[in-house]
Amino acid sequence: MRLSCMAKQALGAMTDNKSRTFLMMLGVIIGVATLVVIASAVLGARADVMEKVQKWGPEGIYVVAGAGRKPGVPQTIPTTLRVEDGQAMESEISNIKEWIPTIFRRDFPVKHGNKSAFGILGATNPNWPSIWSTPVVAGRFFSDEDIEKVARVVVLGPKIARALFDDEDPIGRTVIANNNPFEVIGVIEERGTSATGLDLDSRMIIPLSTGQKRVFNQEYLVMIKIVLHDPLRTSESVDDIRALLRERHHLQSGVEDDFTLVTPIQTRDYVSKISGTFTLFLVLVSGISLIVGAIVIANIMFIAVDERRSEIGIRRAVGAAKKDILTQFLLESICIAFVGGIAGTLAGLVALKAVSTFIKLPYAIMWQPIALALVSAVIVGLFAGIQPARKAAGLNPIETLK
Repeated sequence: MRLSCMAKQALGAMTDNKSRTFLMMLGVIIGVATLVVIASAVLGARADVMEKVQKWGPEGIYVVAGAGRKPGVPQTIPTTLRVEDGQAMESEISNIKEWIPTIFRRDFPVKHGNKSAFGILGATNPNWPSIWSTPVVAGRFFSDEDIEKVARVVVLGPKIARALFDDEDPIGRTVIANNNPFEVIGVIEERGTSATGLDLDSRMIIPLSTGQKRVFNQEYLVMIKIVLHDPLRTSESVDDIRALLRERHHLQSGVEDDFTLVTPIQTRDYVSKISGTFTLFLVLVSGISLIVGAIVIANIMFIAVDERRSEIGIRRAVGAAKKDILTQFLLESICIAFVGGIAGTLAGLVALKAVSTFIKLPYAIMWQPIALALVSAVIVGLFAGIQPARKAAGLNPIETLK
């Protein structure tokens, strides 16, 4: 019997009992949908992180106050990281091209009239737009003169500007932060989220001196970003920075750093490691779903063989060979799994779109994971159908017709 005829018969058997066919497909649908969602989300997140790391630039080093978060230990920000540390690094480490100090607070309230918003309030220096590659798209950034005057001026992120002023021009208007009036002098370019999940469009940026004296009432810094002349010497520069800061902060041998040094490459590697572990776990989950689907298909196919004994006997009586019966039942199993794979792929893409709409999940739809999911479905169908097909082919035609 020709393969095309067997395929038609297999599809006919699927449509004859739709509820049974759906039950057999269900495990495959869940497994394939999970696989598509996982692969697309992980690939998208990885690409998003790599893009953000690229924007940081390979020449960047970040000196963050504190030795890092430890489980069960309340996090406190040391008061030892100062502007003078940045000045010392620039003068004593030849590979440092420029640097910028930063103080910031998350969820900082700001209001204009009867409208209010929460954002990241940061205090820094005038070279911020160039170091962070974030241009001002309206108005201007603050100047050295604003730093000297401890001026009450602020540059807004686009999301904060829209929340407070809708479509109106915010330049020259006044906002209130920490009971201080600030004149809006600029709006920065839209940037989305950072590799660490910060909403970069909800930033409010003021002069460092203003932040230290009028808002935060602190001289110590939260972070210093450093730009290097030669990115190939990053490792050497990290060692130099660590040695200098430990000396300046009077840290004895054996005492841990009171700061953390971070490079974009470290962040990329960390995210890759986490995404790899997450991928492995969820692939195991989808694999278990596919195995369960294979077991369900096999068991229901065994039941179908028993129910179709007369059909098998008649076909054998009119000349069908064992291999024809074997091939037909294998095709039925493969077709069920393949159609389930297609349905699972579509369900996964719909779920991905729905989830990304609500939580802004970055994802990448690529043909490789979809092809992998469909091939996995076919393999599941093949292995699930082998034993039922062998049982059907091995039935005695005389016994089946009694």
